[in-house]
Amino acid sequence: MSLKGNALIAQSGGPTVVINASLIGAVDAAREAAEIEEIYGAIHGMDGILHENLTALLQEDPTILQGLRTTPSAALGTSRLKPKQADLERALEVFQAHNVRYFFYIGGNDSQLACHLVSQLALQSDWEMRIMGIPKTIDNDLPITDNCPGFASAARLAASATQFVAKDAEAFGEAEVIEIMGRHAGWVTGAAQTGRREDRDAPHLVYLPEVPVKPEEFIEDCRAAYEQYGYLVVAVSEGFAFAESERVTTSDKVDEFGHARLSGVAEALSGVVEEALGKRCRTDRLGNLHRCFTYTASAVDLEEAYGVGQVAVQQAVAGENNQMVIIQRQSAAGEEPFRFSCGLTPLTSVADIERTVPREWINERGNGVTQEFIDYAKPLMRGTGEPTPLGLPSYPRLAGHAVERKLAPYVRPK
Repeated sequence: MSLKGNALIAQSGGPTVVINASLIGAVDAAREAAEIEEIYGAIHGMDGILHENLTALLQEDPTILQGLRTTPSAALGTSRLKPKQADLERALEVFQAHNVRYFFYIGGNDSQLACHLVSQLALQSDWEMRIMGIPKTIDNDLPITDNCPGFASAARLAASATQFVAKDAEAFGEAEVIEIMGRHAGWVTGAAQTGRREDRDAPHLVYLPEVPVKPEEFIEDCRAAYEQYGYLVVAVSEGFAFAESERVTTSDKVDEFGHARLSGVAEALSGVVEEALGKRCRTDRLGNLHRCFTYTASAVDLEEAYGVGQVAVQQAVAGENNQMVIIQRQSAAGEEPFRFSCGLTPLTSVADIERTVPREWINERGNGVTQEFIDYAKPLMRGTGEPTPLGLPSYPRLAGHAVERKLAPYVRPK
């Protein structure tokens, strides 16, 4: 059944190298849909919706919009906000005030949960609308989908950076611990191993949160690798923990979803390595570069991200609701070029559910990934994004065309 009205797109959670490709994929598809009249963007995700901070995307320069396809981070702005019941009711009021009949939320686990909650409230009301989740997370921990847009580019950075710092460690005959993002899932950390072509290449050891190891095993591994290769590079996930213990280190601070801020594992382990080897151990934390370093953007990642944005709009216009777009691998494991199609899964199957690396994709010792993991990840990391001109990067930004507010200011309950 045809449903006419306006569309609202929001970006949520941690940005990625390719999240804006999903935004533009959705905008391009919405522009072609006769059912969609205006296309709005929410400034800073759910926070922008609650405070009626919207921008009219159809008024933007088309050249700027297309330039955003290869621009990192979230062009609309983002936030980490766990909606309360009052927030959900306010969001619905905003949708009604602006005749929003289509809502597209680009985000990861927590964002898909918020998307589902909004969808459920809309279903209980007399306001007919279609709500679709668009996957995004470098952590690659959304279930059902083959992979998540944002992962392949972050993985490519992890693999590349590991090779870069390894040459420095090898030159000095020293040790290096590289801390890699991913929270409680080791997908990006495991991908650091995809750049290894022979045993001597880094990373020599890879530790994921999925398999805690004993401190004495970690020390044994480090000593053996250094003795064999004359230098040592360890890739470790930010959520790594020794067996029968808490994470190596973490902050006491948490976000609205209760997630602890993970950091400092490389610094903590470097002291263990130095004591074990009697050699200097340097550290590197790639941090936010995972989410914004376009020089290692994956062409596959960009294509996937744009595609899921398009399909979300196309399927919503066709009548789908309360679904998230998923990526379905059409090529065999390890086969290149990577081929995929897009499908749908109910938001209930992905909301607030975390997918970790299968145990069988991690070696028995727990210090590296298997060939099955490599065959899964490597085809996703092929190809580069738009060529970057010589010199420093220069990225477009939205001009911003504020949509007139129609509701009273919102005071969020504590």
